[in-house]
Amino acid sequence: RAQIRKLARVPSFRQAPRASNTPSTYAPYYPTASQGAPPRTPAMATLAARHVTSLLGTSVNRESFHRRLVRSNRGRERVVAMEGGAGGAKMTVIKGEQQPRRRITLTAEELTPESFAPFGQVVSAMEDGVEFNAADAQLDLSQGTPRFYIMRLRDKDLSFERITFHARITQCLGALGDASWYMAVGAPTMKVASRPPPTTNELRVFKVPPGTFVKMHAGTWHAGPLFQSDDALLPFVDFYNLELSDTNQVDHNAYDYGEEQGVAYDVAEV
Repeated sequence: RAQIRKLARVPSFRQAPRASNTPSTYAPYYPTASQGAPPRTPAMATLAARHVTSLLGTSVNRESFHRRLVRSNRGRERVVAMEGGAGGAKMTVIKGEQQPRRRITLTAEELTPESFAPFGQVVSAMEDGVEFNAADAQLDLSQGTPRFYIMRLRDKDLSFERITFHARITQCLGALGDASWYMAVGAPTMKVASRPPPTTNELRVFKVPPGTFVKMHAGTWHAGPLFQSDDALLPFVDFYNLELSDTNQVDHNAYDYGEEQGVAYDVAEV
């Protein structure tokens, strides 16, 4: 199922006011009429659950939906996850105000086929006429329509807070031109809820040189491409990207270190 990222349109789920000595939890909360909201009624929660049902394509009742709402450890507004239906539908985050981040520096390393092997393949130029072999990108694009396109990225820097994986495909990324770039990766997984994302010690950052692209295994966590843009010297970089036509709609599984842990990662170049 596609992750639903626009639940802000559901007005009836807010952080419930609570006394300081009560447990941290989420509950249905309806703003008062003085705040410009309609009177709180049970029907509002029912309508919100119906709205979510229409988005997810699976049955959601008010009570079970409320039980899946939890509060972040810093008390900002969010819908975390709901699992239900044959597809295991999930909802992600309604973001509140950004809090100060604890910044952690990751030192990049040079890219080699051996060092990148747990995460995917490194593919470089080979002479014309060489037959298909293990050095070629070993692809799995069998679960949809392949999409091969060039994406132009602007306003980038060497930092990240979110990390993503695609469970249905292998993905290839490479840059046009002569600029190196960076990719942060973590070992493959196929779950967001049941397996934590990579810890700081499990994250690795690789410098990808010109003339090389990376193929990531299905399930590999990744953040990037990362590079330091400059309005005068490097306003953008074009990347060729091989994935499926609907990858970003139905197979974009993300974790936000900033929202969940208050952490941002900076990359030290090599």
